[in-house]
Amino acid sequence: MNWQLQDPTETIGHVDHSAGESTSTAPRPGLSPSEGPVLVATDGVGRVDTLCEAARGVAMQLHALIEVVGVCEPTPLSPGLGGDVLAPAELDLERQRVMQRDVQRALSLATRGDPAWPVNVRLGAPADVLACEAEQRRASLLVMGIGRHDLLDRLLGTETTLATIRRVRAPVLAVGPSVSAPPRVAVVGLDFSTASLRAARLALRLVGEQGRVALVHVRPRFDHPSADWRAWDQEYGRTLARLFTNVVGELAAPRGVTIDTVTLRGDPATALLAYAQQAGADLLGIGTQRQSVLERLLVGSVATRVIRNARIATLVVPSPEVVSAAPLDCEPARPGETPT
Repeated sequence: MNWQLQDPTETIGHVDHSAGESTSTAPRPGLSPSEGPVLVATDGVGRVDTLCEAARGVAMQLHALIEVVGVCEPTPLSPGLGGDVLAPAELDLERQRVMQRDVQRALSLATRGDPAWPVNVRLGAPADVLACEAEQRRASLLVMGIGRHDLLDRLLGTETTLATIRRVRAPVLAVGPSVSAPPRVAVVGLDFSTASLRAARLALRLVGEQGRVALVHVRPRFDHPSADWRAWDQEYGRTLARLFTNVVGELAAPRGVTIDTVTLRGDPATALLAYAQQAGADLLGIGTQRQSVLERLLVGSVATRVIRNARIATLVVPSPEVVSAAPLDCEPARPGETPT
């Protein structure tokens, strides 16, 4: 791929708070720990160690507890004479028990001992169950694997991570095969929407007091010889400088955190992924807007392409409109429902 990361006419801003006057008792930006635990989604298979490492790192930064949820999909209907035949209820109950043991065993191995994190295994569609669990527990963050990337999975629309992001109202941290916990260098896609500002605030909390956050705005690459276009483009640049200044002031980064402001040109998903790699980032943050039915289905093309192609931990933060919408249609959690 031959394209230029940084347009030579653009600017990179830098704000270093390490010499600031703020004290260690200043309030930290982001979510309040009282909003709920860090929720880890796992079926006990795959890189559970990576999920545990990521969860511990972010929970430490958020001062939150950790809880674990597994989702056991119901046994598919079996074709039989005269129509479909439902699997016996006992079969799904036994599968839940097996997953419960698998998850607890995997957690013990991944943490070299029992972390004593509560484990709950529910029966249902993963995206729906995880969204409801996060809602009912008022989760501060949902941590899950970044999922499969194969073509068939995309065509069928069954990528669990994306399906969950379409439903859940809590921020989601999707982690790949390796993770830095807590992250130290974060790149946040900034389009100056409320969702992207929420992503920036949460990224600031996750990188900790000595971290670095790059706020990256991607301008469209569209060149036109007309004078009107040149005038509009110049005004765009002047407006960006003011917007960046306002955002950095609003974020009120704690002492020791470095904030960079970066302007790129090109396709947003491609530019963000490439810049994150160039910057050596271990966290990529984006905000999502999901107000219409179509937007909820698509999640936003930028978010979808980032999740499908990211090789570092990706933080996806929904807009306040999504968070404050009508409650999800969830079955109330019943104590003791998960078999032991």
